[in-house]
Amino acid sequence: MATTTDRCFPFTTAEWSALKRCAATMRRWDEDCCNGVIQYDDNDSNPRRYSVDRWNSFTIPGPVVADKSKAAIEKAGKIAAKHGLSVYHQSVPRGCALYVFSAADLRGRKIDECYSMMAKPVL
Repeated sequence: MATTTDRCFPFTTAEWSALKRCAATMRRWDEDCCNGVIQYDDNDSNPRRYSVDRWNSFTIPGPVVADKSKAAIEKAGKIAAKHGLSVYHQSVPRGCALYVFSAADLRGRKIDECYSMMAKPVL
């Protein structure tokens, strides 16, 4: 029988570990975006890795890179959906990047208004 990591949510240990890896990927991606390492092109909105110039600013465009955050959100969403739950991505890199919640608990509110109270952080 599958074990759960939390009485509030029905995730197995393997699923919870996968969610934690997704959250770590999102946090790293969000930090890189915040610090200027990853920037989105205005022309085609593809993420691009930037290098530092002689003034130590990320202004030299590098290669287009795969959007790892998008892939992690999709993977986390699939895991949560197996249990009738949803995920929320908080892209500000000062705290938890991924939250799991039940849409029924929102009672008409938007998740971005109440995620800190209504959702379980994936830490």
